[in-house]
Parts: sequence; structure tokens; C-alpha cells
Amino acid sequence: MGRIANPTYIFVYNMRMAEIRPALSPTVRAHRRQFVWQILVPICLVVLLGLVAGAFIIATAVSHPSVTRLGADVSIIWLIAPLLVLALLVAAILVFAIVGLAKLMQITPRYTGRAQSIAFVVADWARRVANWIVAPFGWFEQARAALKSFFGR
Repeated sequence: MGRIANPTYIFVYNMRMAEIRPALSPTVRAHRRQFVWQILVPICLVVLLGLVAGAFIIATAVSHPSVTRLGADVSIIWLIAPLLVLALLVAAILVFAIVGLAKLMQITPRYTGRAQSIAFVVADWARRVANWIVAPFGWFEQARAALKSFFGR
């Protein structure tokens, strides 16, 4: 059996590898700059704008309660409108599916009888072809069994 590696050697090797910092290529530096300016800065700005808008809404709610109720109503409309459009789309798809299935149920009895008779013909043909292919092997096995019983082996 082979020698078992010294576990401390493995850990020392891994620690040494962790101490070596990879060289940053120009593409990695460019990626990091782009990540900051194209992802982090826009996200931080949107969060900041949301916080400022929330502060303005809270300040307006304290000073003018009637304006706040109007803003709440408008917000609810904007939240519900996309869901209503989606629900209308799902309802339309459901109606088309029901109508299509009803039409299909009217058409299929004519063709299912034909399809079933064709399937029976194909199944009968496949069975006959399979029996024709297997028949020589069956005859061979019968002959072998007869010779085996005749000669007693």
C-alpha cells in the first residue's frame, strides 16, 4: 500500500497558496470599475431616491391627510392595473382553450374510428412481421431440443 500523505504538508501548501495574490490584469481592473459605475452606483441612487420619495410622502401625510388618501388611491390603481391585464390575458387563453377543446370533441369522433382501425392494421402487420422474423429461431430451438432428447445429452 502507498504512503499516506502528511496532512500538515497539505495544509502548509494550501496556506502558502492563499498567501500568493493573483496579479490583476487590466481586464479585471476594468471589470471592477464597470461593476462599481454600472451596477453599484445606479442601485444606490435608486435606493436613495426611494428613501427621499418616502420622506416626502411622510411629510405630506403629516401636513395634508387628504392628499395622502388621493396618493394611496392612485398607488393602488397602479398596483392593480398590471394584475388585471394579466388576469384578462389568462382568461382569454382559458376561453380559447375551452372553445378549442369543444371543437376538437366535435371533430374527433369521425377520425378516431379511422385512426383506431389503422392502428389495429399496423399492430397486426407488426405482429406478423415479428413472428416471421422469429420463426427460424423457434424452429432451430425445436430441432435442437429434439436432437438433445433423442441423443440424451
